[in-house]
Formats: sequence, structure tokens, C-alpha cells
Amino acid sequence: MGKRIWTAYQVEMGRLMRQKTFYIGPMLVLALILFAPVLHSLHRDGVSDYGFIAYVTPMILDALGFLLFLLFSASLISSDVHSGGIRQFFLRQLYRYEYVLAKLLVGMTYATLLVLLVGIGAWGLALGFGELRGVSYGGELLYSPEQMLSSYGMGMLLSLAPLWAGVAYGILFSVFFRTQLASVTGALGGWILLDFIKYPLQISSYIFTTYMTQPWQVFVDRCDGIDGEWFPMVWRCLSVSAITWGLCTVLAAWVLRRKDLG
Repeated sequence: MGKRIWTAYQVEMGRLMRQKTFYIGPMLVLALILFAPVLHSLHRDGVSDYGFIAYVTPMILDALGFLLFLLFSASLISSDVHSGGIRQFFLRQLYRYEYVLAKLLVGMTYATLLVLLVGIGAWGLALGFGELRGVSYGGELLYSPEQMLSSYGMGMLLSLAPLWAGVAYGILFSVFFRTQLASVTGALGGWILLDFIKYPLQISSYIFTTYMTQPWQVFVDRCDGIDGEWFPMVWRCLSVSAITWGLCTVLAAWVLRRKDLG
């Protein structure tokens, strides 16, 4: 099973990387990173510029980034169903749930690449045009450069959990509908509806989108000289994201199994 999923994943990644549309997302993210110094200045003035990184990272990943992940994942299966290309996968003796898992890996890879691009771009600009000497207050070093880097790395790893849950959420809508427009519209509509009702219904702690910004909070707090706390936020983020990922994946595989692909 694992070999079949890996082969399907490689085939799909190779096909997508030959398409120009695959690079639209990374190019938009890169353009926004390069434009970020206009919104949040960088200077070599003896003051560390971690604030620039704390501003740029959540802004890109939690707004444009999540939208790109959602649009990408919501069209992964519906495009194959609409074109009829999905039947070619099953001619290779690939089970439908294996096909879903391969597509899920593609979406998770795309999300991870964009997260890495944001991290490398933000830190690269801060190092090139600003200063990163740790966080000090009154001449006392509160957090060393190594501590700031480790807290950012922890935030980056943790941020993948809700993003990967978002990929599974998009895959679910991609299975439900037969066209890219319908699946993308449904995924976006569901996302907006969830964010609209989760606070009035007091269910925000059970919705994965709530944890999009929280992984970066410790790094943001340390930029201001505050000792942020990872727990219990880490367990909530991981548990809600894992449950969402599992439920959406199982439901997507079940729907595709019963779907008429004729």
C-alpha cells in the first residue's frame, strides 16, 4: 500500500510541477515578502528587527497563505473528476483511499513549501537589511538570537498542524464536487461560515482555524520581551488539528469510494 501511495504521489507532484499554475502561489508569497519592508520598515540602527518577522509571518500565512492552501487542495481531486483523468489512476490498481492519501500528501507538501518560503524570506530580509541580535531590555539580554530562532522554529512546526488540517478540509470538498469552481466555492464558503459562527456558538476552541495564529504567539511575545507560554495551547492545537485531519480524510475516502466516476 505504501509503495502505491508513494508512486501516485510522485506521479502527481511531477505532473503539477510541469504546470505553470503550480508556481502562482509561491510567486505571490515571494512578492508579498519582498513588499513587506514597505509596510514594516527594516533599519540597521542597533535595534533587533524580530518585530518585522513577527509581523510578516502571520500576515502572509494566516491570510494569503491559508487561502492558497485551500484553493490548491480543494481543486486537487475535482479537477481529475471533471477531466476524467481520475480513472487513469485506478487503472494502475490504486485503491480509492490510496488515491485520496496521495492527493493529501501533495497538498501537505505544497503547504509545507509555502511555510518554508515565508520563513526563509522573512529571516533573509531581516538579516540582510536589519539586525537580529536578540531581545534586550535596559541593557539586559532577555532572549538570545538562538532562543528567538528556536521559538520561531517551534512555531513553524506547530503551524503546520492546522495548515495540514486545512488541506484535508479542502480535499473533502474536492471529493464532494465534480468541478473546481464548485469545490473551491464550497470550501471558501464553509471556511467563512465556520469563522462567522464559531464565536457566537462558543465552539472556537474546537475549530482548527482558531489555531492558525496561535503557534506564533510565543515568538511574538518574546519580541516584546514577554515570556510566552507554549502549553496548554500546543496540546489544543495538535489535538484539534489531528482530529480534523483524520475526520476529513476518512470522510473524503468514504465519499470517493461511493462516488460514481462515470
